[in-house]
Amino acid sequence: MHFSVRSKLIIAYATLLISLIVVAISGYFSFNEVIKGKRVVSLYTKVVLLSNLIYQNMADARKAQSRFLYENDLQYAELVLKKVVTLQHAALEFQTLASKTQDSFYIDSAYAIVESAIVYLETFQTLKEAMIRRGLSNQEGLLGKLHLIYQGLTNELPAETLLQIKLLELEYLRAASDKKRMVINNQMMSLLNNLMESNSVESLDLYYSTFRKLFFEDLNIKDLMPLMQLNAEMIELFVEDNVQEAKTGLEQQSRLTTILAGQQKMLLLLISTGAVLVGFFSLLILGSEPLMLSKLIQEQSATLEAIRDGLIGVNSKGEITVINQQAKKILGLKGHCLGKHIWAVLPESRLPQILKSRVPEYDQEQRVGSVTILTTRIPILRNQKVIGGIACFREKGELSRLAGQLTQVNAYIDALRANNHEFKNRLQTIQGMIQLNHINDVLEYIHQLQASHQQQISLYVDHIKVPAISAILLGKYNRAHELGISLFLDESSRLEKLPDHVEPNDFVSIIGNLIENAMDAVLESRKPQKKIWIIIKEYENLIYLSVRDNGLGISSEHAAQIFKRGFSTKMESPYGQGRAPEGQSKHMGFGLYITQNHVLSMSGGIQFKSEKGTTFEVSIPKKPTIKSM
Repeated sequence: MHFSVRSKLIIAYATLLISLIVVAISGYFSFNEVIKGKRVVSLYTKVVLLSNLIYQNMADARKAQSRFLYENDLQYAELVLKKVVTLQHAALEFQTLASKTQDSFYIDSAYAIVESAIVYLETFQTLKEAMIRRGLSNQEGLLGKLHLIYQGLTNELPAETLLQIKLLELEYLRAASDKKRMVINNQMMSLLNNLMESNSVESLDLYYSTFRKLFFEDLNIKDLMPLMQLNAEMIELFVEDNVQEAKTGLEQQSRLTTILAGQQKMLLLLISTGAVLVGFFSLLILGSEPLMLSKLIQEQSATLEAIRDGLIGVNSKGEITVINQQAKKILGLKGHCLGKHIWAVLPESRLPQILKSRVPEYDQEQRVGSVTILTTRIPILRNQKVIGGIACFREKGELSRLAGQLTQVNAYIDALRANNHEFKNRLQTIQGMIQLNHINDVLEYIHQLQASHQQQISLYVDHIKVPAISAILLGKYNRAHELGISLFLDESSRLEKLPDHVEPNDFVSIIGNLIENAMDAVLESRKPQKKIWIIIKEYENLIYLSVRDNGLGISSEHAAQIFKRGFSTKMESPYGQGRAPEGQSKHMGFGLYITQNHVLSMSGGIQFKSEKGTTFEVSIPKKPTIKSM
């Protein structure tokens, strides 16, 4: 085919024009990808900066909180509020930024940080108010009130008595542990009760009630600390995850941008060269972004396994999407759990209820086998729609051990108080005999006391070889004797040791609660002879405990509710003619509930019958059965 020069020029210019159009289009898309990559880099950079700002404000707030609690200075409380408000503003900005990424990880993290900051701020406000009520100095709050009342007592009580009260007060304020405060509080209550019985001083009653308010205010402050710590740790955890995720994204995007920029230069060169040399060929534009999902999944999995708390996450259908090894270890789970409904793995889980109610639950106590855990359950919302939920939990073993130790301490205190009362009576008897010059009668009386005491000790120590249990029995015996109750330990009772899966502190709690309930029952019966019988026997396959009283028994209408949490039939003081500590009624209705939980955690059973009194029977197998919750 023959082409004229004109035709050849037209073809050449058309080829050049088409090549330039192809180069322009390719260049546009290449530059657009580079600009998009730079925007992503800028977004990740802002995520890192905001995450660091949130983390720093959280750290500063926790430091200021510690200074506030240590120095009782309100300026540190204001600093905490200032830091948390700044944190909230940064968290809201991060939430806005996360919505632009359209990344569910950042969106969910931002929401969790905002909610945790709100809870932290509200809890600290409550803590601040409690500290102000307590008194930031000896001239303010309950401390100031105690000081004024004490000054009023100087003209009404002997100096020696005032000194005892002041020393106990100072020792309580300087106590470094909750256990020490509990012991000193009980000593103060005992001292003031004795003084009020022998003195009609109105200020003593006011000092008594004010000191009790101070003690319960301290308990309230102590209870607020774990909630604040949990929310602070959650904020720090999510922030650390965000920073790690953003750094990984920055590294990936930087590598991708560098590769894309190099590809862009090569692509333009190839298209230009090809357009001039070939003209009619078109080049395919390269540059698809590589996906590194497997690496991200591995990093997230490693992060979950590094957390010391157990974590379980579910989707909106209640199907498990996330569970770490710590959660499986605490709950005793084995095998594959992902994809299964939460009730198929944990029938008693409350996560489905949280998905429906959309209301978070914080620090809820739950019993799992022989372990007590504190669980926080939070629904995950996106655009006001529930997309899932997460449960974070931790073992509460240390608190359980502390509670058991306090139970033993209370038993020792009961024994000491009762012995003190008995010894006073016996010393007065001996004093009277000596004044009457009946020396032989004194010796005989002392011999009888020694023989009776030795027989009593022998029964409890020789038959019950577990020290904590023999101690609680002896303490309750002395307490019952003080209240005019006859407490009998069956002579056939024997206990060499407890099974390995039974915590001595939990078994002590079971015995203590059942005996306390029996004493309350016989005191309310108004019978002239008040009696309690106890049997503890160790059989080949189980431990058997029976506590029987001759009280009024349990009515049929109350029988079905006796083990429910918060249910109580005690409308009057369980201390007979004595005085129950202020606030005691708030804690009624938990004894049998806690007792049943302890028994079930040991794979045991508890039952009662009420005929001319009430008998509680507990049986605990020596080998536990494995149960999942």
